[in-house]
Amino acid sequence: MTGSPPPPIFIVGAPRSGTTLLARILDSHSKIAIYHETQYYPLLRADLHRYGNLHRLADLTHFIDDLRYLSRVLHATDLPPTDEFIDSLVERSFEGVLSALLQFHARQQGKLRGGEKTPRHHAYLGEILARLPGSPVIFVLRDPRDTVHSIRRAFRTDLKGAVWMWREAYANYEKFRGRVHAVRYEELVREPEKILEAACAYLGEAFESGMLRFFERVPEKMSAIPHHAKLLKAVDSDSIGKFTTMPLAELKTIEAACADGMEALGYPFIGAKPQPIRLAPPSKLDFLRNRLRYYGWSRRRWRRGWARWKIVLPLRLRYSLSLAWLLQSGKYSW
Repeated sequence: MTGSPPPPIFIVGAPRSGTTLLARILDSHSKIAIYHETQYYPLLRADLHRYGNLHRLADLTHFIDDLRYLSRVLHATDLPPTDEFIDSLVERSFEGVLSALLQFHARQQGKLRGGEKTPRHHAYLGEILARLPGSPVIFVLRDPRDTVHSIRRAFRTDLKGAVWMWREAYANYEKFRGRVHAVRYEELVREPEKILEAACAYLGEAFESGMLRFFERVPEKMSAIPHHAKLLKAVDSDSIGKFTTMPLAELKTIEAACADGMEALGYPFIGAKPQPIRLAPPSKLDFLRNRLRYYGWSRRRWRRGWARWKIVLPLRLRYSLSLAWLLQSGKYSW
């Protein structure tokens, strides 16, 4: 390849809204490779300032060493040696490292274009769109009742936490709707070829019928996860309306909390449109309870959860002891 690689593709949305399905379909395109959930911004953005200046080789090396560790633990992926990774960078920056990671993944798959699917990256769309200009973003939307139902089954999240995930995603969709390409889950599974043709046109690629045979190329580590079972067969609409098995009281809460979004997206209410209610974000205690429910007795999930803290705790300790936080706060300037 010559010149700079094309800007990376992003697939975002609420969890359990169909982002993985779309990612696997697009990954089956002859030119596109979609990395499954780098979690790049949620894992690394908050502590980026503690690494220092990524234009400095020592700080950049530290950052990429930690990224390589996370890739091994979370994705069982070995990135190239740090010095080789640095040599591949078009730009020494947070976004430059992500672009290089996704392009490396694409080359591994023998593809030309890299992309990634992390649902919660919708919370960072302002940064992504500003600092990765030209990067196409596909935002997947799904009926909040089915989304909440699926979140609770897959992740053991309580009702309030699951509803908040949909509301947060929808709020970010509304904020950036003019700059992203929307894909409705229900339309994707009912008319896959039509929706995929439009998505490919948005990406500047030709639709390939072989993309619909994505289920023949699902990675083994993904196929073993119970809530990814539907990836092992052709697209169908069987998951639409699963929410009808939920208690009526819970459905009324979901509809009232998501009323404006449901109306804007055209999802019909069970009865008349309810009076919208304000929903406070989950507290830190709520978040902790939901994480503990998710981890359960799974050794794999605990190991993955600890991976971030294994790099963050030493990083924060080193940053505190260096007194760099005083200099960055502007209180001292020596």
